Amino acid sequence: MTDKLTTEETGTDTQVVGGTLEHLDPHTLVLDTNVRADVDLDAAFVASIKEHGVLMPIGARKASDGRILVRAGQRRTLAAREAGLHRVPVYVQPLTDGDDTANLVNRVAEQIVENDQRRELTEGERARGIQQLLDAGISVSKVARKLSVKADTVKAAEAVGKSETATSALDTGQLSLAEAAALTEFDAFPGALDRLTAAAGTRRFEHVVAQLREEQASWQAQQEAESQWREKGFTVLDELPGATDTGCVELRWLLTAAGDEATENTVTDPAQWAVAIEEDNAVLDVETGEIVDESTVDWNTENDDEAVPAEGLRHANTVKDGTVYLPTFYCLDYQAAGLTLDSWYARRAGVITGTDAPAGDTDEDAAAARAQAEAEQAEAQRRERRKVIALNRLGDAAMVVRREFLVKLLTRKTPPKGAGIFTANCLVRDPSLISDFQGPTVSAELLGVDASTGLRKLVTDLPPTGDARAQVLTLAVVLGALEARTPKDAWRGGGGGYLVRSRDYLAFLVEQGYELADVERIITGERSADEVYDETLADGQESDGQADEPDSDG
Repeated sequence: MTDKLTTEETGTDTQVVGGTLEHLDPHTLVLDTNVRADVDLDAAFVASIKEHGVLMPIGARKASDGRILVRAGQRRTLAAREAGLHRVPVYVQPLTDGDDTANLVNRVAEQIVENDQRRELTEGERARGIQQLLDAGISVSKVARKLSVKADTVKAAEAVGKSETATSALDTGQLSLAEAAALTEFDAFPGALDRLTAAAGTRRFEHVVAQLREEQASWQAQQEAESQWREKGFTVLDELPGATDTGCVELRWLLTAAGDEATENTVTDPAQWAVAIEEDNAVLDVETGEIVDESTVDWNTENDDEAVPAEGLRHANTVKDGTVYLPTFYCLDYQAAGLTLDSWYARRAGVITGTDAPAGDTDEDAAAARAQAEAEQAEAQRRERRKVIALNRLGDAAMVVRREFLVKLLTRKTPPKGAGIFTANCLVRDPSLISDFQGPTVSAELLGVDASTGLRKLVTDLPPTGDARAQVLTLAVVLGALEARTPKDAWRGGGGGYLVRSRDYLAFLVEQGYELADVERIITGERSADEVYDETLADGQESDGQADEPDSDG
């Protein structure tokens, strides 16, 4: 079939005759020399051609011997052949008279201009187009098939379309479609956009997303805990008061009228009290979630379901590590509450001065020194507690990203470079490695099989030619054991007393292309725990909750 085109293009000196639109067999076309060196014929492009055909006519010249020479559209031609098309639209113009040099100039100019003048769709335009299809009731799977894209891409576009923040970030080029879709999880979370934008386009992005998920869950739990105290009538503090603020005094610095230390039993009228809600780690009852005194647990029964706990103690499998949100009480009007200030605190706050106390009172001085030391110790313990919580949260986030990387790594049919030496080295140095309690369970999770029989079946189902895959499965067993040795708080010891440590494990993953999170760099010795924690404070990821210290005791 041939459609004649009547349009003509005119230059300053010559007139180019119009061509014809013909529908030809792509196998009969001859690929002319092209400036594009890499055809890059990816599967998605071939799938698109198979689904829709060639939508933009291929540009060609007809030689005097009848050959149709493809000038523009070699990728479309090759894809049409691979897709099995029998007819494609071709805009055919006659090969102009002239010497080889003139034809070379025309060909190169046409090919460069034809590619340069294209304007790709922006990510935002692509997302809006996908959204139009979804709004019309087209299913995600059908949209993906029609556009020859992954279903995840369609779902990402759908998610972005529901968030003004994500759509704006996509339109301005701050984030890719997948990155903008991740942002939709954190629309209400302070600082998320800045942190995701800073990591966009880098391998750190996955770590930042995982960290934000952990932080947002903690933030939401904190908000819920605070709302419960507000409902009871308490003032909830966003930050701790100054160390000498007599209008907001921590409970531990207050005394009853009888001179005894005030306790939580003193907190009776919510109108006179404020609370600071702080996250803390605790041991919880598996069934009730209530806090359990660690001293009541027989920790020798850990990882042994058959063990019998010592008399008066409970089995370790009845408890779990958890997070709680505990109140610290502050009195807003200690005099109205019938309380007085601890003498050391009163001196520190300037309520009483040194002249109000007997001169040279060594007992008073000793008590003040003890109180000062206790205050400093309490602040140091508070910082350490918050550091542990923050870094454990980073450890949890890193574990998620690390295990996703492992899952992909272990889908290979052949072992990655260096895996054989690494595996042999681990097993020779530490033969007990693969018998660790949690190792087989983690290995099975990484391979997506049942822990009790799945690993064995993966091996027994291998064909006689499956040696390479068997090596990958052996690597999975070793990596699973090492992953089990690298919990969220591995930053505290880097692998304990094991012969093969977490730092060895992480070094191998880095060789395979894994990007370490900052908390993992503590394990490898590249960073210090205090350094990483201080950065979380500087970035606003955490608050140390500490009040400003006075310049003197007053």
